[in-house]
Amino acid sequence: MKTTVEIKKMGINGEGIGYINRKIVFIKGALLNEEVEIDAKQYNNKNYYFGDLIRVIKPSPMRVKNPCRANKECMGCNLLHYAYPAQLKHKKDLIKESLKKYTELDRSQIKIDQIIGMNQKNGFLTQANLPIVDFKGKVTFGIYQRETKYLTVMTGCMKQHPLINQTLLQLEEVFNNHQCKTYNDKFRTGLRFIKLRVFQDKVQVIIITGKDGLKDEVVSDIKKLKQVNGLFMSINTSKYQDFESQGYKKIFGNTKEEFICDGKKYIMSVKTTLPDHLESFEIRNKIVKTMVKGSKKIISINCENGILEMNLDQEVVAIDEKKDNIESATYNAKLLGKENIKFVYGQPIKKMVTFAKKKVYDTVIIQGVNGISNELKDTLRLGKVQTVIYMNSSTSMLAKDLQELSKYYKVEEIKAVDSHMYQSYVTSIAKLTRK
Repeated sequence: MKTTVEIKKMGINGEGIGYINRKIVFIKGALLNEEVEIDAKQYNNKNYYFGDLIRVIKPSPMRVKNPCRANKECMGCNLLHYAYPAQLKHKKDLIKESLKKYTELDRSQIKIDQIIGMNQKNGFLTQANLPIVDFKGKVTFGIYQRETKYLTVMTGCMKQHPLINQTLLQLEEVFNNHQCKTYNDKFRTGLRFIKLRVFQDKVQVIIITGKDGLKDEVVSDIKKLKQVNGLFMSINTSKYQDFESQGYKKIFGNTKEEFICDGKKYIMSVKTTLPDHLESFEIRNKIVKTMVKGSKKIISINCENGILEMNLDQEVVAIDEKKDNIESATYNAKLLGKENIKFVYGQPIKKMVTFAKKKVYDTVIIQGVNGISNELKDTLRLGKVQTVIYMNSSTSMLAKDLQELSKYYKVEEIKAVDSHMYQSYVTSIAKLTRK
């Protein structure tokens, strides 16, 4: 059904929202206040429509030319056609809408700052984790989009660091010159997955393969790439993509690399968790440091690489269930002479309870990738923690957790950093104090 629709608001996935006969219609690529012509479809007798954008009749002043040729099919950046200041406003609105939808909080009492935007708008991703795929008979690197199964080749993504794109193109040439094959489920052979990590002007390459591994001549050609400072391999034929569980075999290069964050040097192993977007990571850490200024003893849950904690002056216990993160963090804390921090490996809740019984920790920092578990909420409720700093990049998950915590804590403020540029995600940092 072709029709004309006026966009009344923006959805949580960056789509425009309008109405057809009082029924909602979601339109990918449409912007707030635009008038658009669409082809509307109603699936499975649902009480709403999806609209394919045919043309923009009345464009928004915030509409900009999309700089990515693959964006029409690729689902990775749903806000590229939106002017950057408007993207930041949209993300602040997402936080407000989530609080309105999922909480009973008095939003007038919560200070929500403007979203902190990024200066570096291209080439900011310092990591790439990509399937190795076959495209028109050639080995390359790309992502199959969930809805359409369209393959987006990722050798020239504008968000990826230039060294990542350069290395991917060179590896593509190496693999095809040696007639390498992509992974075959039946025979469990071939190239399966690649990870690239940038350290200043060097690239670390990790390749996941089937049981046949890498040919010697392939390794020899990769070694000739000047920017590649280390090559690692993992033979993994498991159905599930938990590639780190079996470890990585060093083929050549350095097992540890120097990582610079906020002017300080850290040594990171091949399996240490690194930030995707360094600029937003540094800003986030500064915000947290300001929020815990009055604290004396801190427990940090899901500390990952421990850089945030190493920049705090208080007595800190930092917990992570990834052993490699704790080993790197402990090593770096020793190098920096940070005797006020103890890094602990283990299940965060159990370890937190153990330490909380021994001392009174007044602040808990939670990096909640998957939200706050009921067990952790109970631990906070029963404990004597006065301040909670909670970070999450999902506005809906953040709001749901804040609603639960609001029974015992007051939400003081929310600051947010544009850690997921051109996407409908934003890293929110909420400060809560005990009622």
